[in-house]
Amino acid sequence: MKKLDWKIVATSLDNPRVSLVNDIDDVEKHFLGTLTAIMDWFRDYKIPDRKPANKFGLGNKPANKDYALKVITETNESWAKLVKRSISAGDLSLVYLLIDKA
Repeated sequence: MKKLDWKIVATSLDNPRVSLVNDIDDVEKHFLGTLTAIMDWFRDYKIPDRKPANKFGLGNKPANKDYALKVITETNESWAKLVKRSISAGDLSLVYLLIDKA
């Protein structure tokens, strides 16, 4: 059985270069190599526990800000429905994929 797991990467507003970053393309432009390092870590961090490397969805690329905000909104709405008990856990379905964990 495969498990889906979202990862949202953010930076502190105290970061002096935060104003340079408005979307995913700005990260690589102003923080060269950071996206590759983050994706390498999320791919490999379970290998020392003898688990396979994680696989990424979305064409093996990070999503842009609009896509991430949509996922955050949908996930929050599902959580709110679950907390209010207006939907059962079995009825929840998240259709987007960032990391496909084996």
